[in-house]
Amino acid sequence: MTTDRELDALLDGAAVVRDTDLPALPDHFLAELRTTADEPASVLAARQLVADAHVRRRPRRKVLLRAGGAVTAIAATFAVAVLVTPADRPATREALPSPTAEAPAAGLSLVAAEQATFPFSLDPVPTGLTATFSRWGGVAYYPGQPLVHSADYSSPDGDRVLVRLFQEDPRTWPDADDWSLDEPVTGTAAVTVDGPPAEVRGGNGYVTLLWERGDGTWVQLLGEGVYGTSAAAVGVAKSVVDRPQPVGLQFGLAPAGWSIGGYEESRSLDLVSDTDPQLLLRLSLIGREGGLTVDTALTGTELAAPVEPVTVKGLEGRLRLVAGQGNPDFWQLVGQIPDGPMFLLVGPQELTREQMLLIAEQVTYTP
Repeated sequence: MTTDRELDALLDGAAVVRDTDLPALPDHFLAELRTTADEPASVLAARQLVADAHVRRRPRRKVLLRAGGAVTAIAATFAVAVLVTPADRPATREALPSPTAEAPAAGLSLVAAEQATFPFSLDPVPTGLTATFSRWGGVAYYPGQPLVHSADYSSPDGDRVLVRLFQEDPRTWPDADDWSLDEPVTGTAAVTVDGPPAEVRGGNGYVTLLWERGDGTWVQLLGEGVYGTSAAAVGVAKSVVDRPQPVGLQFGLAPAGWSIGGYEESRSLDLVSDTDPQLLLRLSLIGREGGLTVDTALTGTELAAPVEPVTVKGLEGRLRLVAGQGNPDFWQLVGQIPDGPMFLLVGPQELTREQMLLIAEQVTYTP
């Protein structure tokens, strides 16, 4: 569920995810959306997700700008709510009833889930900024992609601090230019007590710092708006502390032997099997705007069994088994956080119906 854009996904005080908070889709996808009249936006969005599923999020400088537009917002809303189908497989809204289709009866062993945490904090948090957290790479589900953690602190006024943690020197990567590391170093600055100075790179309205920490990891900090000067960015860089903090979206139950595969902008969380990294359990928040409901959140797919009304957290939900069409069937469940957003849970057919409901019941979200 990755994109080639890393946008400002803002979480306001209300426990609601807005359509405008969801990431924009790549330009080539939007061009197809505008020119393709015989397929719903949800199908096109699903295809884009598959195309990007194992591609590293590569935040070029140009994507630091804010993006909007009705087409982008609508497409992105459906993108987290629809079936992720292979790019060459047509999808349809017509169900293919097959009441006997069901997951294996044995299911998987469920245990208490590992808490998803972000490895560092800013102390103090920059005034007026709200954070979202991402993690990708470093597991077999993303082959060959190094582990990266990203904390995006932003405000509606355009002030922003983006902090990334790398396990190795990103300047050695073939795509270093995608991390704004191809720009000339304009100076150095001390950001730690006894460590080497940070490299400073600057541009029109922004500045980036890159430095190595004592444990061999590397940190990059980008400042924009009031944090777009070297002095302001250095002040924030000195506040980075090794204090893990929980991610707002959490699993309470998980299959035994599964680990965190990644999370994105505090609105999507993946678990992957340690023994079969292609087995994925994905939890995503869904915006309610545009009249989206539990009945309309799931569209554009062929089913292995009829949609089933269920109750999750005391609220109305929907569960269905989706036909794999040459690939394994899998589950989709739409539920609701009380007084909060809807969520989509996607799981493999190795889970039973009852286990999908148990996992969904233990989902938590703290905005």
